[in-house]
Amino acid sequence: MSKEEKKINFEENIKKIETIVKELESGNVALDDALNKFNEAFKLSKECDEKLNEVNDSLNKILSKDGNLEEFKLEENA
Repeated sequence: MSKEEKKINFEENIKKIETIVKELESGNVALDDALNKFNEAFKLSKECDEKLNEVNDSLNKILSKDGNLEEFKLEENA
């Protein structure tokens, strides 16, 4: 699997989680299947959380004048 294939697609994972939740809420899922679906949803939610943290970290950094990344600091006197 290439890096592109491994890349987390946040929106697709959210849709998969929503589908699993609807299936579980229906009550028409056997116990073993429900456990497997719960585990899959948990794994997907962890991937989404990691992606959100990655995006948050990226947004908190800006390029300095010399092209280096540095933490974004809000000026208090603005």
